[in-house]
Amino acid sequence: MATEVIIPALGVIVEKVRIVQWLKLEGDRVKEGEPLLEVESEKVTTEIVSPASGILGCILYPEGAEVPVTAVAAVIVAEGEAVPESYRQQMEEAAPPSAPMPAPSVPVAERVLKSIKAAPAARKLAEKKEVDLSLVTPTGPHGTVMKKDVETYLASAILEKKPQKVSIPARKKAEEQLEAISGEEDLFGKVIPMNRMRQVIARRMSESAFTAPHIYFFTDMNMEKVLNVRESIREDFEKRFNVRPSINDFLIKAVALAIREYPLLNGTIRGDEIHVHPEINIGLAVALDDGLIVPAIPQADRLGLGTIAQIRADLVERARKGKLTISEIERGTFTVSSLASLDISFFTAILNPPQSGILTLGKTQDRLYLEDGELKTEKVANCGLSVDHRIIDGVVAAKFLQTIKKIVENPYLYLLSL
Repeated sequence: MATEVIIPALGVIVEKVRIVQWLKLEGDRVKEGEPLLEVESEKVTTEIVSPASGILGCILYPEGAEVPVTAVAAVIVAEGEAVPESYRQQMEEAAPPSAPMPAPSVPVAERVLKSIKAAPAARKLAEKKEVDLSLVTPTGPHGTVMKKDVETYLASAILEKKPQKVSIPARKKAEEQLEAISGEEDLFGKVIPMNRMRQVIARRMSESAFTAPHIYFFTDMNMEKVLNVRESIREDFEKRFNVRPSINDFLIKAVALAIREYPLLNGTIRGDEIHVHPEINIGLAVALDDGLIVPAIPQADRLGLGTIAQIRADLVERARKGKLTISEIERGTFTVSSLASLDISFFTAILNPPQSGILTLGKTQDRLYLEDGELKTEKVANCGLSVDHRIIDGVVAAKFLQTIKKIVENPYLYLLSL
């Protein structure tokens, strides 16, 4: 009996995904739970696993195709079983018309690559053999290049007489190298099209700025004790948890504990109602080469610093590799954003919708102060809070920020949460 490979619902705001690559070819054996394909949705790329063991009998959408969630992307059959004809018909009906020429700003190699319709098996074989797909005669539905078409091209006696062209992968790699050599100075005077991630960031930040009335609060935190604690436990911490403790770990835990006392900071507006989330999931802003992403540590108020550090390190690593899941970036109920590693004293932040609060942290600096007429120094960092004024009143926000300050400045309070 045929088993459908369905594109799962990857979040409330996701309506469709793009197939990045098929990890298996038609006719390959697959095992239940084995990664089958990679899909991309706005900020993340995630793998979809096989729902059953058998033979990948039919791929309904090629790489690069936009596919609605809940759609059938492929069919798995038992060995010797034929793919039902209805799926073959669906593949022909779903095949898109010839793609229009992209805007001139898209690299030449990428334009050619996307304009040629090819089955995943055909594209993979062409890349392996460095065959330019524009030289292959398609025989598939709607002008799609099939694997057998590439094989025919390779076996053709007139192959040597074909005009020689640089392969698509080689041409694309060369363009990327030229762009790297050109340097950022070549950006002056140019129009730069937004990539998909930048478009999403622009839309969400505009939505946040114009929908939620922001109000901001700032305070200085004495970092002396928490820095000393981190240094004193660092060696044992790394041996036990296999990760180096970060000030962000302490901050995430402090925020989570403070939200316990002020649950409105864990709320969001839906219509005329304020919904307070049952779990405290703290997101950490992670800078990428082309944008920003905010994976969240789940139930951070219930976790120890070691577990928080392990989850944080894993999320940051996978965020930079584009391997997060939709749920990991959508489950956040509050965000922490730190520029402490840079020469930034303080900054304001726009809310990460639909959250009602975001905490910022600047770099730690030495500051002079007087104590009993004696001049001393202390290590201080500026901490900022942005909140949705529709939900959070000024006094509540101020008390919330003071609670975070109290916990960070008195690290023994972390022990009271165990």
